[in-house]
Formats: sequence, structure tokens, C-alpha cells
Amino acid sequence: MEQEKQQKVALFRFAVLGDVLQRDLKYGELKLVLKMLSQKEWINPNGQAQRFSWKTLEEWYYQYKKLGFDGLMPQHRRDRGRLKSLPAEIEQIIIDMKREDSGRSARLILRELQINGVLRKGQVSLSTIQRLLKRNGLSGPRLELDRPARYRWQASLCGELWQTDAVHGPKLFDPRSGREIRVKIFALLDDKSRLITSLRGGFRETQADFLTVLASAVLRRGIPKTILTDNHMSFCGSDVDLCCAKLGIRLTRARPYDGPAKGKIERFWRNLRAQVLDRLDSNKVKTLDDLNVRLNAWVHSEYNRSPHSSLAGKTPLDAWQEDESEISWIEDPSFVEKALVAKLERSIKNDSTCSIHGQCYEVPTHLRRRKIPIYYSALRPQEFWVEDGLTKVVLKVVDPESNFSRSRAGKTKKVSEVKTGFNAVESFLQRVLNPLKYSENDHA
Repeated sequence: MEQEKQQKVALFRFAVLGDVLQRDLKYGELKLVLKMLSQKEWINPNGQAQRFSWKTLEEWYYQYKKLGFDGLMPQHRRDRGRLKSLPAEIEQIIIDMKREDSGRSARLILRELQINGVLRKGQVSLSTIQRLLKRNGLSGPRLELDRPARYRWQASLCGELWQTDAVHGPKLFDPRSGREIRVKIFALLDDKSRLITSLRGGFRETQADFLTVLASAVLRRGIPKTILTDNHMSFCGSDVDLCCAKLGIRLTRARPYDGPAKGKIERFWRNLRAQVLDRLDSNKVKTLDDLNVRLNAWVHSEYNRSPHSSLAGKTPLDAWQEDESEISWIEDPSFVEKALVAKLERSIKNDSTCSIHGQCYEVPTHLRRRKIPIYYSALRPQEFWVEDGLTKVVLKVVDPESNFSRSRAGKTKKVSEVKTGFNAVESFLQRVLNPLKYSENDHA
């Protein structure tokens, strides 16, 4: 762009000088011709009328004779890029401060220099420092050059990589907590085809909620080789790591605070919000089921079946079906059920209860005052159990009214009828009455 501007200026100067550049002028004639040209108005490349002194025209003339057409191009000042109000050493300090901490704003740099006595207040303006940083590529988009490179990419096959994330939806009434809670929506997206393999909204953002969505996706769309997640606790816990390892899924995580690394699913959230979430009818969407029905209706009938700009006009479902032979399908659903078993650690109270997701459950009474593992399956996330030896004991929700009439009596142990003939009180008395006899026993 800079070179094009210089060429336009050079062409303009060439046109101003015109045939003077080609004429064989006698001594003293050049000055007269240039003075005549200086009296004319010329329309410069910016569209403005302008006159030039004969001295300026003379300089152009000799520059052309010396360097040819390049001599008519504007010459940069020798101090170009240098700020007159800033000494060179202070310029370097400002540049080093910005490189040391890219988050330092120009305003903060100016304030730090003033506090430390490097600059006097009012000596340098904020815009001067901003211009310095901009000229050195340390502000705006050019600052991104110092960060890790980002490229447009995609998986080579469907099922090779899935992306996952969660987004917040509308507030709905949660029967368990008795109040309105913001819904959290999990989704899994195939990287190559952009197909949404599973989508579900819930009231919590936990490992169990993510595993429920993963179970649905795996049963319907097969097992992916890799899943790309962020660093939220719902994706980084031991339950998710263990279940994915059992299924043979490799987990990889994006850098913290790097949303664009998962750009495809972030773009999907924009579509979901624009076409569904922002247009929900609050009079018809009262429950979580109401919301999930509408989410899945849009995904499976609209999004997955609509031409996608990144797929050369194909729909995500069409792109997915092209690679169906490469997908690792589930042959035995029981394998998924066994693999997607996870556990929670809970301390059992003295009344033989524990709390799971705000719900109170009863456990066998002999486990009171202990910290034990409680198991659940992602296929049936509302069912919890404990393993007592080889026995699986399913936990039940506490029913206080039924417990009101339950017997509290423990099992009474039957007293042994065997008589040993010993009595502590009588032994103490005999020791006092017969000290010599009992002293010998003590020393024995």
C-alpha cells in the first residue's frame, strides 16, 4: 500500500514536469520554464488543487536526471519512526516494558514511568506512547504475532475428533432445589462433518452431566478417537478420564482462556443462540424436558440437515455418512454401560444418609460415619448404588414420613449362659482380706 502511494506521487510529479524532462535546455532557461510551471495549479493524487515553488520543481528535475523515475518518489525523513519528544533510551524502555508484559496498556506504562521518575508528569502524552507501540508492532492485531500461531484445520475423518463444550441457556424451575436455575447445555460436535452427535440441557455442569451426553452420543454415533475439551472441572475430573480410557477415547484439552481453539463448536453456539435460545417462548418452555425436546428437534431436523458453508454446500449429516465405514460403532451396548460407570466419594452421616446433587439418599446402617464410594452409570444418571462385598445395594431417596413408623430397635445380643466364676468386685475384696496370698500372685 505504501509503495502504491509513492508511485502515484511519482507519476504526478512526472506529469507536472512534463516535456521539461526531455528538452535540451540552454543555460538559464530551466529556471524560466520552472517559474512558469510554478504559477499553475495542479490537482494532486488526493484530489486537491496545489501549487509548487520553482525550487521544489528544480529539486524534482535534478532527482529525475540523477535516479530516473525512482528519483521522483517521496523520500522518507531520516528521523522517520522516531518520536522527537522521546529520547532513544526511553523509547527502548517503553518497548521492553511492553514486550515483558503484553497486557501492559500504554496508559499503565506511562504511569509506571512517571511514578519511577523516568518521565515528568505532562512531559509525554499518552498518544505518543501509543504511536510508538503501534510503529513497533506492539499493539492491536500485530501483537498477535508474538503469540502461538493459529491455523485453519480439520480432522481427516469423521469420528477422528469430537469437540465438546457447555453453554448457559434460560432459567427454568428446578424441582429439587425449589427455585429457578440457569440451564447448562452440553454438546458434542464431530470436527470434520460439523455434525452434532448429542445435545442435552441440565441444571448442573458436572462430570456426571457430561458423561450422560457422551453415553448418548457413543450409542448413536460410535466411539470417537479423540475428544477436544476445555479446562472446566466437568471435563477434567477422574470420572471422565477413567470412563474415556475404558472406551479407548483420548482426551486433549485446549489452552486455558483460548476459546478460538474450539472454534467450530463456538460457532455452533452462536447459531444455537440466534435460532433457538434467544427465541424460546417462555409460556411454552416451563420444564427441562420442554427445552430438551426443542433443542433436539432443531439439531436433528434443521442444523444437521442444512447445507454448511464449510462443507462445500453439503449438510453435516451427508458429510458424516460419507465416512460411516471408518467409524468405530458399538456392537454391544452393555460394554458402554460397564465402561461409563463412575463413582462419587461421600461421608455417611450418623442417620445413615448422604447427599447427592441436593438429594438425600439412605445407605445401609452399618456404613454410618464412614467415607465410602458411591457408584452411578452415565446411562442411568439418577440411579446410585454401593457395593457391599459382592452385593450391589441400590440407594433409595429418603422418605421421612415412612421412616416415622419404622422400628429403631437394634438386634439384641443373647447373653451367654456360661459361668466363669470370676467377679471383679469380689476379687478386689479378697485381695484386701488376704494380702499375702494375692501379693504372691502379683509377683508370679
